[in-house]
Amino acid sequence: MSTNGSTPRPVGRRLPGSRRTRLAVGAATAIVIAAVLVAPVVLLGTGPKHGACSTTILYRGRRYVSRPSGRVVEAIALGVGVASGCGTKPANVDLRTVQGVSAARAVALASDSSTVYVRRGVCPGQEREALLACLRA
Repeated sequence: MSTNGSTPRPVGRRLPGSRRTRLAVGAATAIVIAAVLVAPVVLLGTGPKHGACSTTILYRGRRYVSRPSGRVVEAIALGVGVASGCGTKPANVDLRTVQGVSAARAVALASDSSTVYVRRGVCPGQEREALLACLRA
């Protein structure tokens, strides 16, 4: 049997509750989904950059951790160390001393003058100029 639109449509199943309640539940669900999608981006983008993943150098049985220091003046060639970390394979690197700093406290890479590699436990929490002053003391 065909209709020409003169009879009312059959009523389908309706969700229980008023329209306002359904809209509120939908809005709350959208906010929760948005928060779950944005949270990893916000959490990974905050905090210290060198703390989560930093390159380490092993030289003469001592472990040195990379720390940003601005521009350092390199001095005497020390020899070869082993750099590793951040998902890279261990590799040999040429090391140099930092002018005015003992090699037992910090070293530098011949190829990177903006980072100093500090022995673990030496000058914790210091950055840039304060780090270099602490290393020279």
